[in-house]
Amino acid sequence: MQNGNIEVSSADTYIWDKGYPRPTEQERICTFVCSCIESVAENLDSNVSDIYKRMEKVGLIHDYIIACYDTLHTESREHVTADIIETLLFWEKEKGTTK
Repeated sequence: MQNGNIEVSSADTYIWDKGYPRPTEQERICTFVCSCIESVAENLDSNVSDIYKRMEKVGLIHDYIIACYDTLHTESREHVTADIIETLLFWEKEKGTTK
């Protein structure tokens, strides 16, 4: 398949190459946030709903994951997950909240 003057294989095509719209920045951020919550929940052997509530309680979703999206989304999933867990535990301690 050709894309302009660049030859690309079918493995290099994206869903929007098949007529689907490209995701907006807001959609990409939302997907990233969901991925972070799911990864933290899996890593802590917890359910997604509980992790979401804990993150929301200390403001971690808006004040950290979304605020630092430009940096965080460039890191490996393992690094981001470990960083978010460390931040969650620290913020919970600092704000005096519990699980």
